Amino acid sequence: MAVTPKLEIKQSQSLLMTPQLRQAISILQMNNLELSTAIENELNNNPLLEREEDVVKDIENQKDEQSIDDYDSVTNTTEIEEENFTPDVEIDNSFDDSDSDREGYTTNDGTSWQDYLAGKSKSSNPDEEYDYFEQRLAHEKSLYEIIEEQISLNFSHAAERIIAHRLLEQLDASGYFLGSVTAIAQNLGAQETRVEEILQRMKGFEPSGIFAQSLKECIKIQLEDQNQYDKTMAVLLENLELLGSKDYKTLKKKTNIDDETLAELIKKIRGTNPKPATIYSTVKPTYIIPDVRVTKTRFGNYQVELNNDSLPRVLINQRYLSEIKKQSLNNKQTQKYLKTQLNSANFLVKAMHQRATTILKVAEAIVNAQYDFFEHGIDYLKPLSLKDIADTAELHESTISRVTNNKYMATPRGLFELKYFFSGGALSYKGEENTSTTAIKHKIKNWIENETPQKILSDDDISEKLAIEGIKVARRTVAKYREQMGIATSSERKRNKRQILSPSKQNARSFS
Repeated sequence: MAVTPKLEIKQSQSLLMTPQLRQAISILQMNNLELSTAIENELNNNPLLEREEDVVKDIENQKDEQSIDDYDSVTNTTEIEEENFTPDVEIDNSFDDSDSDREGYTTNDGTSWQDYLAGKSKSSNPDEEYDYFEQRLAHEKSLYEIIEEQISLNFSHAAERIIAHRLLEQLDASGYFLGSVTAIAQNLGAQETRVEEILQRMKGFEPSGIFAQSLKECIKIQLEDQNQYDKTMAVLLENLELLGSKDYKTLKKKTNIDDETLAELIKKIRGTNPKPATIYSTVKPTYIIPDVRVTKTRFGNYQVELNNDSLPRVLINQRYLSEIKKQSLNNKQTQKYLKTQLNSANFLVKAMHQRATTILKVAEAIVNAQYDFFEHGIDYLKPLSLKDIADTAELHESTISRVTNNKYMATPRGLFELKYFFSGGALSYKGEENTSTTAIKHKIKNWIENETPQKILSDDDISEKLAIEGIKVARRTVAKYREQMGIATSSERKRNKRQILSPSKQNARSFS
């Protein structure tokens, strides 16, 4: 069969990524802060766009000017002897020019140990010569980004990450945890012991000493990481105020050591960092502005609304468009430019409306799916996938992924990223995936915490207990969940619990 060139006509359908489609997808992925910046750029580049609030101000100013003209016309018709008469009319044009509250973080690298222990500080005004915008755009990772990476690596499921991020919010500029474990547990509806355990795990994060709740604990963590903490060092830390006042004589009596040993221990203490966060930038990369607000109504249901306060509303300036059209009837180049700008403006307005509708639809589907979480707390998170929300909202999974990425929801239980509400689940023996991995891990953790030295649960035992409750989880899966929560094996737990029963031997070993 000979191969010859020929012409054919075919009809086919394909999806083309036009510039407008790319822009629509980009707008959908943006959070409110990013979209606000993009809109500002469009307002500067497109003369046909204007802010809605500017239009409202113009209308109000026109009304004020009209009322003044009416007043002047009335006074001109009356007989006034003074030629330079000024109507007694005051136009309220005052604006609230007060600065918004902002919190600056300072790093006191030059603070000596003596100044620190005496409560002195060499920091200057944090607002002086401090460019927040430039710091936010710096390529160097901030402390919060580094800790967020460690949270992702150390906590595998949604509930633990939510608690960890809430603890991160209470970190001060020096790296100390200043929040209340009880308050966080109550707000999230979680057990206080669980929040405390996550806090203890985060005290092992880098930099060493982070999340300490006191100066003594901060130094202790760093010395333990360096294998420099022993019984004598513990006594020194308990009398840290004597070190600050250089009362070495009393310290030697309390520790029963000579001058040379005391000087060596003090050198080790001074080698630690009393403010571990200062080695990194403590400026948060962005200020979190919620894209969605969730409030509980008096009828017991939850109302979802968009946070439009942070977004400028844009309109097409029809009056300006009409004037330019009249002046450019014979100028084809100007008409072409106006047509391009008008199409761009119309598409931006339409894309913003479509974005708002999509986010609202997805947020409502998430709130309905996780109703028990909002009612009872973090332990009631249900297994939820992108496909579940895609089916409910009648959207594609890729759209759900774009909508939930880097967008936040302000709820009565706090501020959460939309993606946190998604977690896997385990099958029941009926073939239904109705138990989330978060709930399963919570059960495993409670059983292990309540076990006795005489009855230590193995991974097989836990798998059988879950099977009794109708949850199908294999032994290997139980082991994986246990390791993710940082829980030791049954043999290690048995040995540890036996050591706890004999504290005298334990103390002897700890300082040997």
